[in-house]
Amino acid sequence: MNSTIKSGAVEEHVQIAEVMAGEKSILHELDFQDVAISTVAVDALKRAAKAVMEKFLPGSQPEKLTESQAIAFFIDRVFWDQNSKGLILCADVATRSFCIPIPSHHWHMKTDLGTIQ
Repeated sequence: MNSTIKSGAVEEHVQIAEVMAGEKSILHELDFQDVAISTVAVDALKRAAKAVMEKFLPGSQPEKLTESQAIAFFIDRVFWDQNSKGLILCADVATRSFCIPIPSHHWHMKTDLGTIQ
C-alpha cells in the first residue's frame, strides 16, 4: 500500500479495502466527488445499502431508500484499485465497515474537476 497511515481508524479502513482488493493491491484513496458511477453500480449500491440497513439498522426503513441516499451511504471511504482499475466504496456503520467493489467498466473520473489549487 503506497500511503502513510495517519490514524488507527484510517488504518482499519485501508485494511478492509486491501482485503477486498488483495494484499498486493495498490490502493489510492479518492474523493467521491471526483468520480461518476454507472446506473448499474447505483443499483448495486442501493441493494447493498438496503441489506446492511435491514440487518444492522433496525427501524431505518430501507424500503424508502433513494438512489442518492444509497450512494451517500457508501462514500465514507473510496479507493481506486490500481491493479483492477475498479473502485472500492466503504460505509461505516456503528463499529463495522461494509465495502462494495465497483468494476472498472462501471465508473470513471469526472472530466471537469474545476480549479485545482
